Amino acid sequence: MHRLLKRQVRKYLSAEDESKFNDFLNAVEEAYEDYDKDIKQTENILDTCSLELFTLNKELRKAVDNKTQEVEAASSRMESIVNNISEVIFQTNFTGEWLYLNSAWTKITGFNIKKSIGSNAFEFVHPDDIERCMSKLRTLIEHKISFCFIEVRMVTISGSYKWFEATVRVTRGADGKRNGFTGTLKDITEKKRLEEEKNKTEEKFKLIFEKSSVAYLLIKESRFIDCNKACLDLFGVSRKENFIGKYVKDFSPEYQPDGLLSFDKAKMYIEEGKIRGNAKFDWIHRKENGIEFPVEVALNKVPLMDGNVLFVVLNDLSERKRVEQELIIAKEKAEEATYAKAQFLSTMSHEIRTPMNAVIGVTHLLSEDNPREDQIQNINILKLSADNLMTLINDILDFSKIEAGRVDIESLDFNFRNLIQNIASGFDMKSKEKGLDFIVDVDPKIPAYLIGDPTRISQVLNNLCGNAVKFTDKGNVQVMVSYQEKYDDKVKLKFEIKDTGIGIPEDKQDQIFQSFSQADSNTTRLYGGTGLGLTISKKLIEIMGGCINVKSDLEFGTTFSFDLCLTISHKSKPKLDFVTEGYQNNDKMKGLHILLAEDNQMNILILKQFLKKWEITYDIAMNGQAAFEKVQAGNFDMVLMDLQMPIMDGYKATQSIRSLPDEKYKTMPILAITASAFNEIRKKVLDAGMNDFVTKPINPEDLYLKIEKYIL
Repeated sequence: MHRLLKRQVRKYLSAEDESKFNDFLNAVEEAYEDYDKDIKQTENILDTCSLELFTLNKELRKAVDNKTQEVEAASSRMESIVNNISEVIFQTNFTGEWLYLNSAWTKITGFNIKKSIGSNAFEFVHPDDIERCMSKLRTLIEHKISFCFIEVRMVTISGSYKWFEATVRVTRGADGKRNGFTGTLKDITEKKRLEEEKNKTEEKFKLIFEKSSVAYLLIKESRFIDCNKACLDLFGVSRKENFIGKYVKDFSPEYQPDGLLSFDKAKMYIEEGKIRGNAKFDWIHRKENGIEFPVEVALNKVPLMDGNVLFVVLNDLSERKRVEQELIIAKEKAEEATYAKAQFLSTMSHEIRTPMNAVIGVTHLLSEDNPREDQIQNINILKLSADNLMTLINDILDFSKIEAGRVDIESLDFNFRNLIQNIASGFDMKSKEKGLDFIVDVDPKIPAYLIGDPTRISQVLNNLCGNAVKFTDKGNVQVMVSYQEKYDDKVKLKFEIKDTGIGIPEDKQDQIFQSFSQADSNTTRLYGGTGLGLTISKKLIEIMGGCINVKSDLEFGTTFSFDLCLTISHKSKPKLDFVTEGYQNNDKMKGLHILLAEDNQMNILILKQFLKKWEITYDIAMNGQAAFEKVQAGNFDMVLMDLQMPIMDGYKATQSIRSLPDEKYKTMPILAITASAFNEIRKKVLDAGMNDFVTKPINPEDLYLKIEKYIL
């Protein structure tokens, strides 16, 4: 019997009663057993379901945990992204209270986010911007636009204001109703500053453009699109609308001075300006009234929103052209004056040197004609006076040449040591006459042969040595040349001329290089001179690339020094070495036959005496035409040709001789006899076909050497 049924039967039924209800109890017991089975089955089902629920719950919890972690990670990433955005992200309700702000708010304004949340956004807006801001937001709320941009100033924690560009949209709640604003705030303070500077710059340049006295013009495809008032004034246009929209050709003559059409030439320059970015040229424009005027045009390409245009600067050249024309006229007049001066000097040189030639020539002849003892002193006085006069003439002519810029420096090979020795020999006698020692010291490192202008170097050294001997009464004069340095094929030399003479006061040392100046007026009376020697020397040294200096003491004398750079000659000997060894050997000249073309009787007399002394036969032609005819009729070894003769001058006569067909006329030596010291005369002489020249007054030694050089 089922335990529950058994417990109840025992409680309520006796053994006797139990037997009476046996069938009933069996039926109940079966019911209990069936119930137990059902209960057991239900328990089994519940156990199974409970286990399944537990497993599912565990999986669900795990899934929830995973999702929670994902949400938290996503939220963290989103928060990180939001906080790293440089723009402020915000959310407000319709009353303007901040509901959300990212960290950019603190970075830009300096305000704490937590303290800002709940405060009204308009508390941060500049008072002047509030109404404009609210007007935009009202438009947004009324559905007139989906979002709006607002440029607004907002205060920072420092009290200053920054410009922000706000992008604002309306937000909606879960119920779909509008409940506030969201958007971003972008800091545009720097942009505003740049815009302000740009506006100021544009205003400034606009002011410069409009008010400038220089004519400015903007063109596009040769069409005028803008200009300033100065440009209108330049073209004589009163109203801007009469100028803008016109083309370059409308204010230009049909042709430019070079013969090209203005239209074609303008197109060419505009294309050049576009390609290169700029162009500069002269142009002839035409005013509104038709008057043409020259301008200098400068084109510069300027990129604008509507394409590239050319910014044009126009400079009126009318005044410059007028001044240039005046300068050309003045230059021509100055050249005419210089030419007249040169012609005058050339003529005067000829006229002065011709009688001087006679004086010096006769003096030479007298000195070599065994004069009596009582005549020697007079001859020496005559020679000294003639030499002094020639020095004066040469100084004046040299100074005039230098002033006229007609001094050319030659590059000739010469023996430097011979040059110095010849100069020393020239002053040795004068020094001994005054009881002075003339000392020469040349650095042995200096190359023997150099390339330069030996004539000019000699002129400078003779001038400085002459002054040193002149102004020294006792002691010595020293000429020292030292080696300074060598670079490439050049050598730098230092020349020093020292004396123990009267010295120069310190306050007068600059004055001595001025024209016609000496240290003291008494100097001229005591020693003579023109006061040009040092001026000429200084100019010649500067022309040769050097610089002269002076050091002087009234007790110890004066030192003049200068540096010169000369080229080292690679030749074994110089082109011309003026030696005098053969001067007295007349046998070399004996038998020569020379034609003397000269119209001055005194010069003829002097030259005849020299030629006779050297046993040279001669014939005389009194003009160039006669010389030309006698050359063809006779057999001459050389022609001595005066340059200034009647009927036909020496230049024309020489050209005529050289044009004769026989080869001997092309090779016959012709020496010019000239009184001019100008370098251009030498060029003219050589261009005419002459071989060389001898200057008046004729030095017999120089003439002898020239004849020897070209005949023997």
